Amino acid sequence: MKYIFSLILFLFSIIYVNGQNSENNIFEQITLRKSFQSKNDKAEAAIVTFSKPKDKAESWLLNAAIGINILPNTTKVLTLSPYIEYHRNTLIDKEQNNLQTGLALEWQLRDLSIKKWTPIFISSIKYNDDKIKKVSSFQGNYYFTPLLKGKGKNSKYFYIPNTIVDFGNAFQFTYSPYIGIENENRFSTEDLADKGSIYRAYFRVTSNILLFPSSEKLKEKFEFNIDWQYRYNLEENVENLNKSEHKYFTASFNYIFFTTQEGKKSAKIGFDYTNGENPSKNFEEQSFYALSLKVKL
Repeated sequence: MKYIFSLILFLFSIIYVNGQNSENNIFEQITLRKSFQSKNDKAEAAIVTFSKPKDKAESWLLNAAIGINILPNTTKVLTLSPYIEYHRNTLIDKEQNNLQTGLALEWQLRDLSIKKWTPIFISSIKYNDDKIKKVSSFQGNYYFTPLLKGKGKNSKYFYIPNTIVDFGNAFQFTYSPYIGIENENRFSTEDLADKGSIYRAYFRVTSNILLFPSSEKLKEKFEFNIDWQYRYNLEENVENLNKSEHKYFTASFNYIFFTTQEGKKSAKIGFDYTNGENPSKNFEEQSFYALSLKVKL
C-alpha cells in the first residue's frame, strides 16, 4: 500500500511542476497518459485503480505511459516521443504484467489552414515484454484518424469525427474513429508454440461526453467515456493462437477535480467497466469493475 501512496504523491508533484509557467520548462515536453494508442489531445489519463473482481480480494491496477517529445520546436504539427509504458493487474482472473518501451509518432499530414481536412497518422515501434507468459516481442502499430476544420460546436455536425459539439446546456460531445494495422514479432518465448509473427487489422472508436458545459459550477466536472476496439488477425504463424477476433470495451464515468489548458492536463476520480481482451497489451479476455485515480499531463 505504501508504494501506491508514493506513486500518487509522485503523480501530483508532476502536476504541480508541469503547471508552472516557463517557456523553457522541460516538463512541458513530457506527457503522462494511459497509452500511446490515441491522438495526443484525446489520450486517456494514466490510472491507478482499486479493483474488486467477482469472488476475489481487492487489488491494485496500474496503467501508465510516460514520454517526452523530442521535437518541441518543429514547424510541422508533429510529435516524436520516446516512451515507457506499464500495465499491471494483479488479482483479476487472468493476471496482466506488461512492459513496453519504444518510440511514438503523431503527424498531421496536411495544413488545415488551406485544406478542409487532414489525416492524423499515429504510430509506434516498441519492445514488448509479457512477464506472465514470458514472451518478448517487437510490436508496431500504424493508425489513422481524420481531422476536419471546426464547425463552431454546432450540434448538427455531431457526426464529424474529432469535432467538439454542444447539445445545449446538457452536454458536449466528441468521438474519434481509428483504423490501422498492428504487427507483432515474438522472438523470445518460454513455450516454443508461442513464437512467431502476427498481423492484425485494427478498428477503434472512442467518445467523450462532458456534462453541463455552460454551467459555471459544474462545467468540466463530470464526463462519460466509451472506448470500443476490434482487432482481427490477418495473418499469423503462432501455434498457440486459437482465435482470430479480439474485442475490447471500456466505459467510465469520471469526476474531474483538476483541469487546465482546456483539459490537456487533468486529474480525476472515475468508475470503470472493462470487458474483452487487448492483445497489444497482453490483456486476456475478462471483465471487471474498478475505481480509479486518473492523471493526464
